[in-house]
Amino acid sequence: MWKDEYRIGVDVIDKQHQKLFEKTMELENSINAGVDEMKQVIIETIVFLKDYALSHFSDEENYATSIDYAGFEGHQAQHKSFIQTLLKHEREMKESDFSEDSVRKFQQTLKVWLLFHVTNSDRKIVGKEPIVHDPA
Repeated sequence: MWKDEYRIGVDVIDKQHQKLFEKTMELENSINAGVDEMKQVIIETIVFLKDYALSHFSDEENYATSIDYAGFEGHQAQHKSFIQTLLKHEREMKESDFSEDSVRKFQQTLKVWLLFHVTNSDRKIVGKEPIVHDPA
């Protein structure tokens, strides 16, 4: 899922993005493979994301403020919204005892959000044009 063209040119942030994409693919692969331990993989992914995303968002926001990024407040709002979305999906998955439908919804939301955020919003921080994705 990760492509070098997604790099924004800030090494620490690019490495964090790669790790987030890697974790997203691990989740997708475990769902698609019907891994018996899928529930455990999902729980581990949520724990990871709640910790890692907060750390990553902090690093990204610190970088954005260090360069006086004009779109900082909107960008920060996207991060806060993602955390709320993550918590909502966590709640829904727990309530459904991690039904396949709830897990797939979470995985799709995570994948789409990460792809859009990195290739659009994060690129704007460093003055790069967003990457347009073919919907096909």
